[in-house]
Amino acid sequence: MEYIIGLLIMVGAIVYAVFSFRKNTQKAEEIQFQQTTCIKDVLDIIGDLSALDENYRHYGEVKGHLHSVTGDVKAPYSERNVAYYENTVYSVNEEKRTERDEDGNTRTYTEKVEQVLSSEKSPVEIYLSDNSCDEKVYIDLESFEGNVDLMSGCDRFEANNSSWASQFNLSFSFANSSGSRFLGYRFFEEILPEDQPMYILGELHKRGDRLYVGRAVKSKKSSHVTYKSEDELLDDIKNSRTMSIVIGVVGVIVGLIVMVVM
Repeated sequence: MEYIIGLLIMVGAIVYAVFSFRKNTQKAEEIQFQQTTCIKDVLDIIGDLSALDENYRHYGEVKGHLHSVTGDVKAPYSERNVAYYENTVYSVNEEKRTERDEDGNTRTYTEKVEQVLSSEKSPVEIYLSDNSCDEKVYIDLESFEGNVDLMSGCDRFEANNSSWASQFNLSFSFANSSGSRFLGYRFFEEILPEDQPMYILGELHKRGDRLYVGRAVKSKKSSHVTYKSEDELLDDIKNSRTMSIVIGVVGVIVGLIVMVVM
């Protein structure tokens, strides 16, 4: 049985490492291959090709400065002027746990447990602009799913009787189980500041009179939205590739230990 478990660990680690390494290698190549396009050039390309195909989507990278359409968005917790924010409120509880070992001995310990109470995303549309023209590129941020880098805006714990927390009118009821004690709230916020320089890799397309950029659907290539520079993004991908190899090697070692020792 131990042999099968060890073998499964090894196979799983190798499969993950190969898949992750190839995915990140492909993403790095696609970023390096693409030339940054200004908004004016994108308009010219899409304008010409959309005349032949109204559903045309142009895969490429675009850089510019980020804005909200209103220009007056403020992040609730950090109170910074932003173009976009996401925030989550967690309840923080201290719970007692009891575990029993193979000899029947029990051990009681406490741990902090967090539970999501509410979450919110900025409802205001965002867009990129640059110096090449007055046209805006609206960002379909939801389509990028997890391929969006956000900055830390706020991460703070507040006790239940906090005067700072009370300004947000948190009205949640808790049914604490035996051995559980409510400690307070954790406020977590991520942001993209107003006028932040951005790098976006994805598909640009027309919707009516507007130009949008979203996740690459037609080409099925890599997509990313980040406040980092292209070089910083490539460094992150390089680190991810290295971590894939490390996880694969560690998984093989653990699998061998399980097979031989256990």
